[in-house]
Amino acid sequence: MLERTIIAPTFIKRLMDIQDVLGSSIYMECKFAGSLPISTQWMKDDHVLASKTKYLFEHKDNTVSLKIKTFEEEDTGEYLCKITNKAGSCVCIVPPSFVSEPEPQAVLPNATVHFRSVFHGTPPFTVRWFKDDVELITGPSCAVGLEDLSCFLDLYSVGFLQGGTYSCQVSNDAGTQPIGLLPFSFNSLSLNIFLFFSNDNLICFDFTEPPEFVQKMPPTAFVKQSESLRLECKVTEVASLQIQWYKNETKVTHGDNYRTSFVDSVAVLELLSTTTADDGVYTCEAQNDAGAVSCSTILTVQDPPSFVKVPKPLEEIKGKDVMLYCELYGTAPFEIFWYKDKKALKESRKYKMVNESTSATLHILALDPSDVGDYECKVMNKVGCETCHTTVSLKEPPMFVKKLVNQSVKLGEEVTLMATVKGSQPMTVSWVQDKDKILRDGDNRKITFENNMVTLKVFKADNTTGGTYTCQLKNDCGVVQCVAVLTVLGL
Repeated sequence: MLERTIIAPTFIKRLMDIQDVLGSSIYMECKFAGSLPISTQWMKDDHVLASKTKYLFEHKDNTVSLKIKTFEEEDTGEYLCKITNKAGSCVCIVPPSFVSEPEPQAVLPNATVHFRSVFHGTPPFTVRWFKDDVELITGPSCAVGLEDLSCFLDLYSVGFLQGGTYSCQVSNDAGTQPIGLLPFSFNSLSLNIFLFFSNDNLICFDFTEPPEFVQKMPPTAFVKQSESLRLECKVTEVASLQIQWYKNETKVTHGDNYRTSFVDSVAVLELLSTTTADDGVYTCEAQNDAGAVSCSTILTVQDPPSFVKVPKPLEEIKGKDVMLYCELYGTAPFEIFWYKDKKALKESRKYKMVNESTSATLHILALDPSDVGDYECKVMNKVGCETCHTTVSLKEPPMFVKKLVNQSVKLGEEVTLMATVKGSQPMTVSWVQDKDKILRDGDNRKITFENNMVTLKVFKADNTTGGTYTCQLKNDCGVVQCVAVLTVLGL
């Protein structure tokens, strides 16, 4: 009997650091691979998050996400996502990246040189310092250390032999399973020592600096499907600089759907057309003999929102609960807003809003005259915006605008009873003679209701024509009657 191999979960798209303004909505997303079923757990500062109004969790296909509806100061912190199946678990953490790099220095002979780097990411960290690709270990000539989110290298009694290239590597654990290269951030600087004979016998440390990005790509980028995209970043002007672009750790070369250029210190990657297959992490790496730096962005290709179904104009009776319903197409998540007469609506005792992945509904409770007006639904995602409109009105009760009038007619002549009416449709009209005889069309009678006009026509008056005629109007809002007396002369 063959047994199914269970593959442990791993992350193929990790969480990224987020900076945003208070009051905005925050969206975190990561993607994974592994055998189903897979359970998900979100944590903030080592505390497990529970689903409540503040947090929205979603697990769809191989994507898990966390949305904070309204970003508040208390929401700042470190967020982790943990996925688990029968074969193991994996924690999605933020890889380290450098905030500041070591500064160039000039020192006297036999002095101490202190290098310091500051970084951020998810602890715990492992820090390693190198000189010319040889790892440095604390001893008589140097000391290395880690303090919270910074690391240092101290060189004692420096001399000519300390010349070379120094680099710092910071890494953390990206999961319980290996996924190729462990995430790490790498900065380096070249330390060239020249000995000058002068009165103060100064040893000068002349630093050939590695490249730096003076303009980085945004952390995330969104583009409408089938449209082109331009990614660019700017680096410092240094000698012997080489630029290489990557998509998900794979080199990107000029040709096919890609166009690359590097002019005036600006590195550019263009995608001539985009599909969802272009989703991924795009990285620009700048390198020279002194070191290498990189910057990345996460590209997501989306379909803009559109309406598959829009709400029809609504006419209802006072006091009834009604709803406006839309069906949506496009790439979620959506931001959905409702407006009445161009003023934004908020969730309240009057209005209830239900948003799902492919639909949006506005419930209006206990319809009254203040609810009459023009309504608009606005749907947005990262690449587009769409709106639809409808109207809400109250049904009118039936009413006689121009009532029936008493008439006289000679025997054998034609006579017509007529009235003008108004009111919401559907509305029914009925005629009664002398309170108990229901009248309908016949050989000698024609009843019509057209263009808000009700008529009863008798072609030849006879001895059965005279009497009291009642016209009744009825719709969902009520019933109204009008009476006229018809007299036949010559009997």
